[in-house]
Amino acid sequence: MASRKPKAKAVNRQSVRHQSHSHPLRVFKAKEDGETVCSGCELELTGQAFKCTKSDCDYLLHKSCFDLPGETSHKSHQDHPLNLLYSPPDDESVYTCNACDQYGSGFTYHCSNCKYNLHVGCASLPETVEREDHEHPLILLYCTSCKGREDTAFICSVCEETVLEDLWVYYCRECDYGTHVYSCAAYEDQESNEEEEGEASTSPASRIKSLMKAQDEMAAMQLEARIMNDANEAALDLWDQPKRRYYW
Repeated sequence: MASRKPKAKAVNRQSVRHQSHSHPLRVFKAKEDGETVCSGCELELTGQAFKCTKSDCDYLLHKSCFDLPGETSHKSHQDHPLNLLYSPPDDESVYTCNACDQYGSGFTYHCSNCKYNLHVGCASLPETVEREDHEHPLILLYCTSCKGREDTAFICSVCEETVLEDLWVYYCRECDYGTHVYSCAAYEDQESNEEEEGEASTSPASRIKSLMKAQDEMAAMQLEARIMNDANEAALDLWDQPKRRYYW
């Protein structure tokens, strides 16, 4: 009696491929309170997204990150185009964003000639934002208004901390009022800006808040990793030290 051939496994025709990941991805709807993070921009995952089809793999991508162009021209770096990298350049575990001076370990827009990096979230920041405590829109500047002035420092009008001259800021020239590009720019009246249940927040301030939260978490993780690495190196140094013999 002839044996039957085993049935072929059904192919998931809705799966897609992305160059950033080795496994197929499938479309899914991210819950707003799911506390999941996009593997590309490292921001909170909401709305339509892609998820790895492997049950033991937690790779996730916003649809907007899935659709990012492989090369872009940005006003902050007009000499060269920026290429999209899916991991930090030069085989490093992290990079530092030239816009906000925060760490990143996911996607980056990168110029190899200038060693210039942008979070993909920073690369898409709005050119203007509005604050309810300021009467004029704030315009995105790709360096502070004090750059090149040795006797003047740029002070954030919200937190009153000094901002390095090459970092991006949101600024009102008329009032000489400016903020950090991420957390301090994201002021919103919670009572007047509550989102309806089940809807994802898409306002510029909300995107900046998500960026701030993700970057703070990344900084904490990197600090913890450095502490553990230093402890491991200290232990190895102690192990490698020559052992002394004592004779009585």
